[in-house]
Amino acid sequence: MRKMITAQKNFKKELHIGRYFNGQLAVYVHGYSGEPIAELSIMHNLVELAPDEFILKDYSENEALAQEFLESKDIISTDRFVLIGSHLCPICQIAD
Repeated sequence: MRKMITAQKNFKKELHIGRYFNGQLAVYVHGYSGEPIAELSIMHNLVELAPDEFILKDYSENEALAQEFLESKDIISTDRFVLIGSHLCPICQIAD
C-alpha cells in the first residue's frame, strides 16, 4: 500500500492506495495519526478501468473531502464518468 501525505484545510490527511479483489484501484483517506476517515473509491466489476484509474465517490458523506482532493490536484479527473445508481461519478487518477 502506497501513502501520499497532503495537507487539506489545515488538517493533514493521507491517501492510502490499494486494490480491490477485482484488481481495481482502491483509495482510502486516513487522518495524519492513522485513523480511517473515508473510502473515496467505488469498486464496479462492469466498468473497465486502466490500472491507475478509479471511480471517485464524490457524493454523500464524501462530497467535501473529494472536492478538497480535486481542488488540490492530488486527485485528477480523466473527464470520463460512470453512472453508479443515480449518481454520475468521475473516473480519476492519483497525481504523481
